[in-house]
Amino acid sequence: MTSVDRTSLTEHFARRLRSGGAAHPVAGAVAIAARASRRMSLAEFSTDAGLADEELRAAEAGQTAFADLPAAIGAAAESTGVDLLSLADLESRWRSTGPASHGCATWSDAAARPNSE
Repeated sequence: MTSVDRTSLTEHFARRLRSGGAAHPVAGAVAIAARASRRMSLAEFSTDAGLADEELRAAEAGQTAFADLPAAIGAAAESTGVDLLSLADLESRWRSTGPASHGCATWSDAAARPNSE
């Protein structure tokens, strides 16, 4: 079995969310990683975390800022092994460069320029 770099995978989801126009793509990707690490459906994770399904959907769609993510998502994210400081840095860089003006739009772009972000 191949080991997966969870931080890189989360960055990939963030790039996809960003290219789709999400307001908070990195926070959305962290929410996705939090649920994925538990291998739960949306309904299972929502129930387990005490969240409404809509609240989790909004977080995963990148509609919720890092500071506003529910504590249950934050706790689950911490247990994923992703480098949250690195991801917060990425969000900060993207905020300062504006919408998609500097980031890679696709995974192939990111693979071609792994240190460009």
